[in-house]
Amino acid sequence: MLVVSLLTGILICFGVPIGGLVILLTKHKKKGVGLAFLWGALAFFVSQMLIRVPILQLVLPGMAWYAVLQLDPWAYGLFLGFTAGLFEEGARWIAMRWLLKGRTERVHGLAFGLGHGGIEAMLLVGVNFLVILVLVLAGQGSLFPLEAGGVFLGGVERLYACAFHVGASLLVMYGIRRGRQVLWLGIAILLHTLMDAAIVILGRAFGVGVLGIEFFGAVVGLLTLALGLGVYAREKKVE
Repeated sequence: MLVVSLLTGILICFGVPIGGLVILLTKHKKKGVGLAFLWGALAFFVSQMLIRVPILQLVLPGMAWYAVLQLDPWAYGLFLGFTAGLFEEGARWIAMRWLLKGRTERVHGLAFGLGHGGIEAMLLVGVNFLVILVLVLAGQGSLFPLEAGGVFLGGVERLYACAFHVGASLLVMYGIRRGRQVLWLGIAILLHTLMDAAIVILGRAFGVGVLGIEFFGAVVGLLTLALGLGVYAREKKVE
């Protein structure tokens, strides 16, 4: 069962974003779709892997206020959630505003979100699952006492995380498209804060278990996707 769960997670982490991109490229002949995917991936990598994560892991642990902050689940959760939203949504806005050069149709937002959520899934989960799978198949599974259910849940989590990133990308892009950048960027940051802060707050302040936290994340992720698709659908209807 562990092998099946690992394969499922790997398929989700790599197959969903790459498969989604192939479908968009095949179905839509508009220019800039592939570029939007690449900029989305780069936006996550730069904002999180090169800037935010090093600050959290290397800079802030040496500061007294940060140690105190971690004792309060509300303050710590909101801090982590807001900084994640600020860095990632800010990177989305910069890439869309200055690098995509006016390519703000729905297909570009979908591709950007798949790139952003896809590279996150690949780097944070997919690569680890690949390494573990190779070692398990080589008879070294004892090095990783993992439960198949937990691994499976980790893969499924990437589905709603990617749904969130696609939705948030659509919201930020819609704001640029309609000249209401501050409003929709702010909404995306707020939703991002809500989603990430809940991981700490629900668990530490309310004792919510893993399944409850995952359910909350899935709800926020799907609602964000629905909102992103909805604003573009409404625009098309009005036109």
